[in-house]
Amino acid sequence: MAKYAITGASGLIGSALAKALEERGDSVLRIGRGPNKDADIEWDPATAVLDASDLEGLDGLVHLAGESIEGRWSKGKKERILNSRVLGTSLLADKISELDNPPKVVVSSSAIGFYGNRGDEILSENSVSGSGFLSEVCKKWELEASVIASPKTRLVIARTGIVCTPLGGALPKILQTLKFFVGGPLGSGKQWWSWISLEDEIRALLHLLDSELEGAVNLVAPEPVTNKSFVRIFGKQMRRPSFLVAPSLALRLLLGEMADGLLLASARVKPDALTESGFIFEHPNLDSAAEELAGSHG
Repeated sequence: MAKYAITGASGLIGSALAKALEERGDSVLRIGRGPNKDADIEWDPATAVLDASDLEGLDGLVHLAGESIEGRWSKGKKERILNSRVLGTSLLADKISELDNPPKVVVSSSAIGFYGNRGDEILSENSVSGSGFLSEVCKKWELEASVIASPKTRLVIARTGIVCTPLGGALPKILQTLKFFVGGPLGSGKQWWSWISLEDEIRALLHLLDSELEGAVNLVAPEPVTNKSFVRIFGKQMRRPSFLVAPSLALRLLLGEMADGLLLASARVKPDALTESGFIFEHPNLDSAAEELAGSHG
């Protein structure tokens, strides 16, 4: 039985990953802020609270914790987004460096926001970083994680795309607008959305733990779609129209910088490292996944 630890284990991805690991017979330690009845290991990145001995001898550690990027990006929100990632990753790196027997593999989360707004350019793990707030966050996040790599610890940087599930995240909000006949493209709708189903996200994280992959790995489905196609596919599945455009200006007025940084940004990302390592997607394209992903909204 392998032994893993997860930060962010109470989140959408973390809870599903913990369940998948336990279902296959592995032991999972949940790292969380105390006092927390659901946390096995207490930590607080803001005050550097974490007992390094709790990480000794782990088969793997998956670092998912971070402030949600949803919501208007006020100055305080942006600071929380950045600091939650940088301080948490720095704390893990410092504690791991103290260990005689560090985790055999660390999967440290990042995001395709690393690439910035790139239009129609096809992006792989070898593509350079972009510009903008999310790109700067990802670069600093990944830099803190980079020092974890050592002869004893294989490091993987998991650049995740838009995780699609009816259980949470962005998808239920889009499905809700379609359900009430007010769904449609965001802005021009030409921006590329690189997505992945929650099922494939978890299967990919397990693959990263079990394989010999290292370095940056894009966790996205092999067939990204434009925002217009994204909404159209789900509208068709739900038998709802999908032509009511949400103007860019209105989105900017409502959401501020988040509109351009997240909803209107275009990142056409390919999962080259995953596919070349033999990973097989359950949901390689959105058309085949839409029925399942629409869930109870259909």
